[in-house]
Amino acid sequence: MPPWTGSFNRSGSPIIRVGIGGVIPQSKQDFDALIDTGFTGFLSMPLTRAFPLGLLLYGTTSVVLADGSTSYRLTAYGVAEVAGERKAGVIILEGGSDQVLLGMEFLTRFKKALSVKPISNTVEISDDTPPPPPAAPAVAP
Repeated sequence: MPPWTGSFNRSGSPIIRVGIGGVIPQSKQDFDALIDTGFTGFLSMPLTRAFPLGLLLYGTTSVVLADGSTSYRLTAYGVAEVAGERKAGVIILEGGSDQVLLGMEFLTRFKKALSVKPISNTVEISDDTPPPPPAAPAVAP
């Protein structure tokens, strides 16, 4: 698969375009998702932006915030799509946020590796599979 190409937002954070949808395929919408390597989950998104997507409520979960405190959040089950590749996962619904976050579970589920190069203004997400071993040289009889 060709690598996915992202960019940087105005704050200098890496972002990539992600389609998010639920049980109704026509409800899918595209979002610029911030790639957050400190977030271990699949996706996090604003609660108000999740409703129109037809995501299925999944339950609640506890999250540990950057300051070390623990908080509880609603979760939903949805599908993420990038460049025709689709994976389902649990999405954390945030009441007070306006940002879609892509976490490490997202990269793991899609089997992708992240390469961020701020100096060359490049964000690339590519397959995280080792290259095949080199072919053995032919031996003449």
